[in-house]
Amino acid sequence: MVDNKSLAYKFEESQYQERLEGRYWNCQGINIAIVAVVTKGIDWAAYIGADTDSTSELKALEYVVNWGSKMDEKDARYFFPNIELPYRR
Repeated sequence: MVDNKSLAYKFEESQYQERLEGRYWNCQGINIAIVAVVTKGIDWAAYIGADTDSTSELKALEYVVNWGSKMDEKDARYFFPNIELPYRR
């Protein structure tokens, strides 16, 4: 059995000290992603979403950053247990 929580990867780091880490699944053409948006040394939040228009994993992850729903802290920490910063309220 594969632990899907461990399939994360860093896919962007911006000039504003922001780091994005994501999890991605595709189920019958539906792109599903969970993304952690981390502001280094300050806080972080996780977002979940799905779409059918993305042509790649990266596009699906970017879509969720812009349009996803914010997850509650307990669920977010399940998917990103190694982020030790405070969760963004």
